[in-house]
Amino acid sequence: MSGLASILSWTTALQWALWALLMLVVMGWVGRSRLRGRRASDAPTLVHPPSTVIVGLVCFGFFAGIAVASNVFRNKTTTWWTTTVFVGFALLSAAMVIDYFIAKHEVSAEGLFYRKLVVGTTKYLRWSDLRAVRYSPQMKWFRLETRSGDVARISVMLTGLPVFARLLLAHAPGGAVDADTLHVLEATAEGNPPSVWI
Repeated sequence: MSGLASILSWTTALQWALWALLMLVVMGWVGRSRLRGRRASDAPTLVHPPSTVIVGLVCFGFFAGIAVASNVFRNKTTTWWTTTVFVGFALLSAAMVIDYFIAKHEVSAEGLFYRKLVVGTTKYLRWSDLRAVRYSPQMKWFRLETRSGDVARISVMLTGLPVFARLLLAHAPGGAVDADTLHVLEATAEGNPPSVWI
């Protein structure tokens, strides 16, 4: 019996090691894809790299497929909440794909045109109207808030972050950027945006 337990523990360890290796490869590819080419560093347009839509489509297919398969080939582990979890992950993946096509932000010396995923409308944010700029390492985005309360969130997954950071640093009012965010923006302006890893 101890031999079987040993084999099972090695099998589990191997599965986790393969999962970690796969995640390392995928996240490395996703992180590098946002920095490739002239467009990634010098373009005034912030867009998702193609890796975003590829990962979104693969994840959507995977989780939607599991949700369907778990109900077609029912067993004792199939419950309403397991199906709900799989459908929830599929919907989050679909949001990634939709955001790939919608999230296009234009930066200039005056400010930022941005589009919200939920609302779908384009808004304009002037650098001079900024009240607070914060970087969230957990959410992996820059949160820009104006004096009127409008909020724009700029994902670290977008291409064009160096030009965004340079323009923001050059034109944001004094005191709008907190000290921790200032260091992140300075590194991003030099071509070293935050890691995509949580």
